[in-house]
Amino acid sequence: MRLLLSAYACDPSRGSEEGSGFNWLWQAAALGHEVWCLTTPRGRANITQVLAERAANPIAARIHPIYVDVPRAVNYAYRWQPGVYLHYVVWQYQAWRVAQRLDAQVNFDVVHHVTYNSLQMASWLWRLGKPLLLGPLGGGMTAPASLRCYLPDWFKTETVRNAISSLLTTFDPNVRQSLRHAALVFAANRDTANLARRLGARHVELVMSVALPAEYRPAAYPPRPALAGRPLRILWLARLYPRKGLALVLDALGKVDKRIPFHLDIMGDGPVGPLVPGWIAAAGLTDRVTWHGSVPYEATRAAYLSHDLFMLCSLRDTYANQYLESMAMGLPILTLDHHGATDFIPDDAGIKVPVQSAEATTAALARAVEYLYDHPAELEHMGRAGFAYASKFNVGFLLADLYRRAAAIRPTLASLAPEWVRS
Repeated sequence: MRLLLSAYACDPSRGSEEGSGFNWLWQAAALGHEVWCLTTPRGRANITQVLAERAANPIAARIHPIYVDVPRAVNYAYRWQPGVYLHYVVWQYQAWRVAQRLDAQVNFDVVHHVTYNSLQMASWLWRLGKPLLLGPLGGGMTAPASLRCYLPDWFKTETVRNAISSLLTTFDPNVRQSLRHAALVFAANRDTANLARRLGARHVELVMSVALPAEYRPAAYPPRPALAGRPLRILWLARLYPRKGLALVLDALGKVDKRIPFHLDIMGDGPVGPLVPGWIAAAGLTDRVTWHGSVPYEATRAAYLSHDLFMLCSLRDTYANQYLESMAMGLPILTLDHHGATDFIPDDAGIKVPVQSAEATTAALARAVEYLYDHPAELEHMGRAGFAYASKFNVGFLLADLYRRAAAIRPTLASLAPEWVRS
């Protein structure tokens, strides 16, 4: 089929939404579709390089990147948080104008919006009048007020964000119209699924929002050395945004019984980076934590393999790619039991602590670390369970399943899903 993909974030050299955008693009073409992809020029050099390196692969020949830019002033505004919203809204408008001209030439069979995966931003492409697939989408989550002490600037990061979200869902006609016109809305967590239904989406399905290339996961579960006589190696890996919850993790680890030897490696950098040394000192963890700063995406795979526990406690997250990456490496997870983590981290692949008061939540996380050190067999059991679970989320299989679901609702899209997933 002739597929138009909307992937504002698309860059094969990066993780998170950029990497997911390119993975959706490549796998849609791998399913046999001719794919035109609307994206920004930011990933152009890396997309061009990867497609050139894979030029002998017939999949690459079915990919047609279309780079849509915005006025210079809007690009400049992207440097500040409110400017990101402006940039994305203007890009959506520009992309729709380009899509109109493209559709007159190509006559697309289906449109699929993949990134940004924000429900509040929606898509202008419902105006094309073609079958529209949205997502997987996030955006229905809010950070728990009981943990606001771990967000250094609650007003800026949460109050303003929630106000903008409310304004967009109330006054931006594209939000409700795209949801109501969509043949199918894929929601990345139950919070977003419920919001999509309230805003008028007719068909909503809860799905995993991320997937990994088949070659990412080892062929067999990679065992860790025995814990006896050495510290528990804990990994925290993410961009240093307030909502990623590093301050919460450090506070919790500061409450772990002193008899438990552990070492935390922090990998990542970002806006709250200058605060990190103070957080480490305040928690009394100066000799138990190493902050490595930003690390190349290619190095993260080795990091998952060299640790015993992955501890990311996002205060607000659609679903962190790192959760699936860690499970694919057989690494157990310790996190909070809300948002995408509730829906797509199996109970036997780690420990999910209920969100309570700040004191109760950090105490529960500390007790979980103590329990896992005292019960090393549980670490292996959880690692193997996560490894088995992650095997179901190969990018190709996940996208094929999404398209199978769409075809089940809209029979005219029957050929969107490959024969092997239809049978």
